[in-house]
Amino acid sequence: MNDSRKEEIDKREKSKIYCQNLTKEELQETYASLVKENFPDSKRIHFIADLGRSPEIAFHFELICNDWEEGTDLNFEASFDQHGQAGINYLLETLNQEEVESQRVLIVYLLAKILSKARHRDFYAFSCKQVLPVLISLLPSSEASNRRKLIIALGWIGSIGEIEILGQHLLTDQDALCRAWSASSLMQLSFHQVKKEILMEKTKDLFCEAITEEKDLQACALMIEAAQVLFGKRWIPTSAVEKLEIEKIEKARKSAIRFLKK
Repeated sequence: MNDSRKEEIDKREKSKIYCQNLTKEELQETYASLVKENFPDSKRIHFIADLGRSPEIAFHFELICNDWEEGTDLNFEASFDQHGQAGINYLLETLNQEEVESQRVLIVYLLAKILSKARHRDFYAFSCKQVLPVLISLLPSSEASNRRKLIIALGWIGSIGEIEILGQHLLTDQDALCRAWSASSLMQLSFHQVKKEILMEKTKDLFCEAITEEKDLQACALMIEAAQVLFGKRWIPTSAVEKLEIEKIEKARKSAIRFLKK
């Protein structure tokens, strides 16, 4: 091992030890100074990394909740996955105690996002099974903005049993974006807990019906884009989806339907 490599490893180890020994008071002091400086990006990003490596899980979550409440988008949740299983357990306990639906949706969404990064961890499958019943129970009563989050989360932690739920929202949800995100989440299942071949077999008719019947142009474009990723096709360019180019979307719709009907 050369000297520069050894120095880098030593530096990382010292940084890890430093963060593991950070107290709540020290983190609060740093946070207070960031508030005064209006959260400059470089210092904020460094602080977020320190939060994730620190033992102060409750304080970290407190800052995340403040961020949600104030809509400041400071992204404190970005490093919460670094707390590992201890962080998951803390969020599950908090979820069980929380009674406000909107807050429960945000916690479920955060849990699903974290778990989507932890597919290789031994706690992944069991934790998904703990979160899924809560997520599914929230879906019917949630307003559209919350439902969108839950549908996206379902794509991250859902299994083969959730294909039907996403299919229902794909075809019948009153909100166009919920229908669109249902298509995206069906595609996302192939990157997580459902084998691609099984997913293709079970969703081909769903995608065909949804793309055929969809009246909202943006939702239709997003459905086509999700289907082409899942089925390995090139019906529509991303630029046409972003710019909502009617002619290209309708042409892609015809190509997608022709393929999906085979």
